[in-house]
Amino acid sequence: MQALLAAALVATTAALAPARPTLYVYDHCPFCVRARLAFGLKGIKYDTRFMANDDVDLPTALVGKKISPIFDDGKGTKPYAESLDIVRNVDKDPAYGPVNMFKPLSDRTDLKAWQKSVQTPLRLLQRPRYVQTYLPEFVTASSRSKFVENHQLPPYDKADWKSDKFTMAQRWAMYGDQSKDAELIAEVNEKLKELEPLICCADCCTEGGLSLDDIDLWSRLRSLTIVKGLAFPPKVRAYLGSFAERGDLPLYDAIAL
Repeated sequence: MQALLAAALVATTAALAPARPTLYVYDHCPFCVRARLAFGLKGIKYDTRFMANDDVDLPTALVGKKISPIFDDGKGTKPYAESLDIVRNVDKDPAYGPVNMFKPLSDRTDLKAWQKSVQTPLRLLQRPRYVQTYLPEFVTASSRSKFVENHQLPPYDKADWKSDKFTMAQRWAMYGDQSKDAELIAEVNEKLKELEPLICCADCCTEGGLSLDDIDLWSRLRSLTIVKGLAFPPKVRAYLGSFAERGDLPLYDAIAL
């Protein structure tokens, strides 16, 4: 009887509690981190739902396809995806705190060029490490295998990678090959030195204050912290730490591989 009463109390409390917004995300995904960072910076109370990487049914039920992040405002509005749409919509809605906290994206081609310059070495370093961790989207063997199946390693393109040219055993073997890691880490360390002067200060990357440039850049830089041996120059490290604290979103330093 006591157990039934306790269960009824929990159910009643849950029903009476105000609905919180929910973000459906993967922890490693920089697009998901965009939304999580923005919510943290704005001090929004929300629930985080980590989806399994091989779960197609949940995101499809919410928005019609497998995609992330997905935002449900908890008010009966249809959930929707696209990270910057989520950030912009929340930022202009007074229900979520001060409006227009984030300045628009700038036309800084230097940051985009830097991100492109490290894309190949970072895919080779980060992707194998994601599936070696205990991130919530990779807690099962099937979720890890689905990631390996769907995320190619350079120099292969996605069509080649997903063709019958490779078996899953061969894909896993390439994910497990760390023979070039020292060389790749050295390459990225040099690129991080090039990034240092592109960052304005610890509080913003673009002169003039907090902007969507930060939402984009920091979310990508956070992913780098999963690679042990990367040397972040002082300004880059300060920038990473500042947004991790203000956005209430931890870096991967403690689990770096």
